[in-house]
Amino acid sequence: MRVVQKPILAIALILAAAIAMAQAESLTNRFAFTGPEIFPIDNQIGHLRAADLDGDGLQDLIIVNNFRSKINLLYNQTGKTNQTEVRAAGKRELNQLPPDARFRIDSIASEKRISSLVVADLNGDGRPDIAYYGEPKELVVQFNQGTNGWSGPKRWPVDDGLLDANALASGDLNGDGRTDLLLLGENYVYLLVQTTNHTLAEPEKIPYSGTVKAVQVLDIDGDGREDLLLVNWDSPNPFRFRLQNESGQLGPEIHFSLPPIRSYWPDDLDGDHKTEVVTVAQKSGRAQVSAFRRKPADLLSGAFKEGQFQVLPLARTSKARRGMTWADIDGDGLPELLVAEPDSGQLTVYFQGPDGSLGAPKTFPTLTGVSDIAVADWSGNGRAEIFVLSTDERQVGVTRLDKNGRIAFPEILPTEGRPLALAVGPLQPGARPLLALILDKDDKRELQIRTADGKVTSQKLSENFKSNPTTFAFHDVNQDGLNDLIVLIPYEKIKVLLQVRDQPFDEEDIAPPGGSTEQPWMSAADADGDGKPELLLAQKNFLRAVVWQVETNRPDSKPTYSFRVKEQINGAGSNSRIVAAAALPNGTNHLASLFLLDAERKCLTLCERDAAGIWQVVRNLPLPVSDFTSLQAIAIGATQPNSIAFMSLNSVAWMGFTGEVWEFAELDGYETPIKDGYLSDVVSGDLNNDGRKDLVFLETAKNYLDIVTFEPPHQLVPAGRWQVFEERTFRGRRSDLPEPREALITDVTGDGKNDLVVLVHDRILVYPQE
Repeated sequence: MRVVQKPILAIALILAAAIAMAQAESLTNRFAFTGPEIFPIDNQIGHLRAADLDGDGLQDLIIVNNFRSKINLLYNQTGKTNQTEVRAAGKRELNQLPPDARFRIDSIASEKRISSLVVADLNGDGRPDIAYYGEPKELVVQFNQGTNGWSGPKRWPVDDGLLDANALASGDLNGDGRTDLLLLGENYVYLLVQTTNHTLAEPEKIPYSGTVKAVQVLDIDGDGREDLLLVNWDSPNPFRFRLQNESGQLGPEIHFSLPPIRSYWPDDLDGDHKTEVVTVAQKSGRAQVSAFRRKPADLLSGAFKEGQFQVLPLARTSKARRGMTWADIDGDGLPELLVAEPDSGQLTVYFQGPDGSLGAPKTFPTLTGVSDIAVADWSGNGRAEIFVLSTDERQVGVTRLDKNGRIAFPEILPTEGRPLALAVGPLQPGARPLLALILDKDDKRELQIRTADGKVTSQKLSENFKSNPTTFAFHDVNQDGLNDLIVLIPYEKIKVLLQVRDQPFDEEDIAPPGGSTEQPWMSAADADGDGKPELLLAQKNFLRAVVWQVETNRPDSKPTYSFRVKEQINGAGSNSRIVAAAALPNGTNHLASLFLLDAERKCLTLCERDAAGIWQVVRNLPLPVSDFTSLQAIAIGATQPNSIAFMSLNSVAWMGFTGEVWEFAELDGYETPIKDGYLSDVVSGDLNNDGRKDLVFLETAKNYLDIVTFEPPHQLVPAGRWQVFEERTFRGRRSDLPEPREALITDVTGDGKNDLVVLVHDRILVYPQE
């Protein structure tokens, strides 16, 4: 598949068929072709496809004709008598050649400029149907009615589909044995599932992370189930896939890095039922064939291995914040992923299985505009409560998972005022969790502490407290065994509500070390080995572990409060920008390791203390997706934390530190022997009936077809090449479009041997295999 296309200009050709055949035969005796047979159509033709449209056992050709706003159907007439004339006799244009009688040309009106085309059985009747997308923007399907022709257009007004040749695909993406239709949109892949009554359902949205420019459905791992391949050739991680599991659900995105490419072609080349991918490098033009493979994770540090990074895209929200957390809500010891859908008033829950995989998302009703979610066993009965705060509805609610697996609409907690922030936690170790709220009452702030049995304690806060907090959390900041409350506000001091036994909280505003920031955040970890967690605060490229400090050396004996820095953990470089951190135990190490999310360098930095007790960077792990804003240590397939979870507004990811990982392994490479040649695209198919697929590269600097075989075990071997045409300009004008620009391998002669079909300028060339 070529990733760049250019406009068409007319030129004149002198086809060099005889020379081409002589050149090809001089290079190899494994391939022999006759022809070419020439079928002039029109300028601006493209999207060449092959299928048996009329059920006669012969492969017909389908081509988009945007010059005439129609789809040309070339019905195969091989071996038939009483053939209809392909085109009426008359004076031919300058570069128009007489058409061969192999095809009868028919057409379907499209009334649009088609950008992508799929030919597949979309209603289960055994006949290939036609789906296309283009301008004006809508998805159109026309069903093949056999001898009755074609159905009227069935239209879906999808106005954010991509106008790209690789934006439309088909395949069984839910494991029901029926072919579905996919359209790539700006933020989603639209999936039109084929139903049991053999119609296409309304589009479902499959979210994806980042940017995607091509979509395909094919079996990546050879398990017999079709998977989703997403491509962005402008990215340093151009390939990602989502594997389909036994229940027909798509797993998380797995990303792969590769130098920039100009084209790619995925196919099962060697018959092992797994997908190989042929790529052509953007700069060097070198081709290579690669495969997706599993391998043991490389050693990272101590008990850590560099495990698999997996991304779960979420339904996008228009809100600036959404509630999200990992917590065990069903009591099996494994945390679930809870995500608020603030636009639709739903709570999505991904239940974790024993193997660490996430089940299909389940949605439950909740408040709209949920910006905060917290989970704790508030009532002390062994069942976790789920707390939600809605900024839109200005309410706080509590709910839980019942024995039937349902989460009811939240019970609204009465509050006098507008809730701004919530936190759940114990005031001291071993105590039952409490719900803490910050409320806005007539533009004045109030702290409210609630117990599960309905007891409410309120405390007015400073009249100077006017801003809205972005973080509210329990933490023992002075390490006295009593949890305090930390409030973070952009560009302001840190507000500490210090717990004083049997008294109201002592409210103090303390400047963070290094000054206030635009997006403050906090974490906690034991950074100095004293067994007590310190408060972790970031200042651009480093973290500081701080504790509360009281000084009474002023003349008036009035105490002053500040943060004392106990440890500093630097990022990978002076340009690092640390936006999140989490601690994770590493085997039997006394201190947990620290993972820092470096937004500027787009990596996860592992830090550990060395023998001298100094925190050092151990490894920087590049991330294919890095727009996350928080980290959380979680348990995946285990009862103790063994992974780091990443969270952002529209995606979640996690990285384990054990097991196997996927790699995109190069099998072999190829450079064309054509001097100054430019490999523009590639297709595959068995051209010599040996059971293995061969490669045909489209070389567009000298206009060659370059055939390469894929020999056991994984070797690319030059086989033959010939120049498709010699070119001379017409009235001084020269085409800017790479030629030949499309090809496919299929049997159009009906002899059981695959032929080579090529699209050049305004015509189709057929090279029958001898």
